[in-house]
Amino acid sequence: MVYFDAHTHLQNYASSGKLDGALEAAAAAGVETMLCNGTRVGDWEKVAELAAKRKGIVPCFGLHPWLLKVAAPGWLEALETILLRVPSCVGEIGLDGGKNASPARQAIAFTAQLRLAKKLGRPACVHCVKAWGPMLEIIKAERPGIFMLHSYGGSPEMMPEFTALGAYFSFSGAIMDSKREKLRAALKAVPADRVLFETESPEADAPGWRAGPAGIADVVCAASAVIGRTPEELAELSLANGKKFIKHIGG
Repeated sequence: MVYFDAHTHLQNYASSGKLDGALEAAAAAGVETMLCNGTRVGDWEKVAELAAKRKGIVPCFGLHPWLLKVAAPGWLEALETILLRVPSCVGEIGLDGGKNASPARQAIAFTAQLRLAKKLGRPACVHCVKAWGPMLEIIKAERPGIFMLHSYGGSPEMMPEFTALGAYFSFSGAIMDSKREKLRAALKAVPADRVLFETESPEADAPGWRAGPAGIADVVCAASAVIGRTPEELAELSLANGKKFIKHIGG
């Protein structure tokens, strides 16, 4: 089987040796493509370098809502500069109601980055925690085009409206937790042409599975048990969806 990992932070591996090991394991597992998300000005160049040197890594550049307080003036201009220089997605961007950060400031930064994604015709990789209502309202107002809700944690009921606005939905290893009933219901409700899977490597947000991009095989297998489709079907489907998602970044 061949896999698409819709969300990683490969720049966060503790050493080049650990990264090399993770990527070797991913190749052996059949991982063909990985989206690598920058989160702040200080890691964008590292993401760009990884993508330039290693086949199958697609770079994404954005300012994460957790890091607004440490963002230097001029970050938005710097973001546009690197997006113009490197074929890439915009991300990781978004809203997080669980962090001690100004909702108003988060909304301003998120909106600015969505507008940049729309201006450049780039897909956006979006983080949302405990802010689904405000997220929907901003996206409805801005109409950015194609975007991915990474590690989706919203309700199944919101999915049709997000889908109509251009959303893809990425599911993480959290679906392995049998107590996450709402999450599993959302997985069952996701449109087949918008489903993706992710590892968020090097982190692992579910106990008992392999951290690293190779763990995408475990995520797909777990999703198979929830949805009732074979792992082979889901791997093929999510790979096709991932290729559709990134085809607009240029190059």
